[in-house]
Amino acid sequence: MSPAQPPAVDPAEAARMLAEVQAANADLARRAKAPTWYHPALGLLMGGLVAVQGQPIVLMLGYYLVFLVGLMLLVGVYKRHTGLWINGYRAGRTRWVAVGLAVAAGLSLLLSAWLVRDQGLVAAPFVIGAVVAVVVTIGGFVWEAAFRRDLRDGGDL
Repeated sequence: MSPAQPPAVDPAEAARMLAEVQAANADLARRAKAPTWYHPALGLLMGGLVAVQGQPIVLMLGYYLVFLVGLMLLVGVYKRHTGLWINGYRAGRTRWVAVGLAVAAGLSLLLSAWLVRDQGLVAAPFVIGAVVAVVVTIGGFVWEAAFRRDLRDGGDL
């Protein structure tokens, strides 16, 4: 018994379907643009997370609440603005940006906590937090550009 042959595909129909996919990806790439202030707001939230490491526990916990509420608000704004939400760690160029930012922010948080608690450098969390805010802001724009490029190059969500 021979394996079943796949049905023949009409080249014109295949070209039409490919054009539809490319048009849908181009539309998503156009729509997947956050408000201009979105990435700086995320950068400030992340920088603040690092900056509070030298503060009393009650202030840290208070900021953690502000951080979580801020993240939820940013997600809601992005969904309303673009009509979609994308996993930051999705396959493609974006994964490297997201993982790099997460590792850098996590290590920065640990470093600032160590510097203030073990080394007595009370200004360290503020300095490192400011750097993290800038890096995450730039990284957000880089992530967005990578996602849009993936879509234009034929990637998907």
